[in-house]
Amino acid sequence: MALFVGLVFLVVLSLVAITAMKGTLIEMRMGTSTARHEQAFETSETLRGVPVSLFDEHVFERGWPSVLGGTLPDADFDYQSKFPSTLLTAVADGLQDDCSGNPTLLYAQLQTCGTPESLYDPSTWHPDMTLSVCDVAASSCSTEVGATVSIVPDGQVLAEGAGGAQSAGYRGLGVGAAGGGANMYFEIRSVGTVPGNGIATTHSQYRQTIRN
Repeated sequence: MALFVGLVFLVVLSLVAITAMKGTLIEMRMGTSTARHEQAFETSETLRGVPVSLFDEHVFERGWPSVLGGTLPDADFDYQSKFPSTLLTAVADGLQDDCSGNPTLLYAQLQTCGTPESLYDPSTWHPDMTLSVCDVAASSCSTEVGATVSIVPDGQVLAEGAGGAQSAGYRGLGVGAAGGGANMYFEIRSVGTVPGNGIATTHSQYRQTIRN
């Protein structure tokens, strides 16, 4: 009888231990998933800032320098003084082509090749830039984190108080539409990915002041 009671007691203890281990395993997985999602979110946020940092000169010059695969002289841009060469190389490699096979213009109209882009359906947006950088948590850059960034136009508006009359476009800074008196708006979607199947999407609106 004592042996039987001991066996029952042992079985109960084993079940309790197994249940506790399962709970611990679930908590570990949940913790890992949360960490991966947070890392993916930070990656999405960080790498989204790369094309945004290029935006002002890109729109002002109406294109890309030759160092990024464009047709404009490198001397017209100061990207090389703002960004390390490794990042510029990543941008050049990550800049996608448009429907004509040319480096995509971030301020261009919605693309119509393949699945036509729709402003109100982010799933149709074509990638404009794909970036991968070393995972700082890994040694010797053995793994990478990355983001796919899509940018679509979302309209243009005159700034408050700017001149909207005919021939008022160049009246002066902040008044003329071509001299800081108008803004272009863009929707930016960034999908960040990290090792361990972590993925996160950020979506924001960007305002670009027209300077010429």
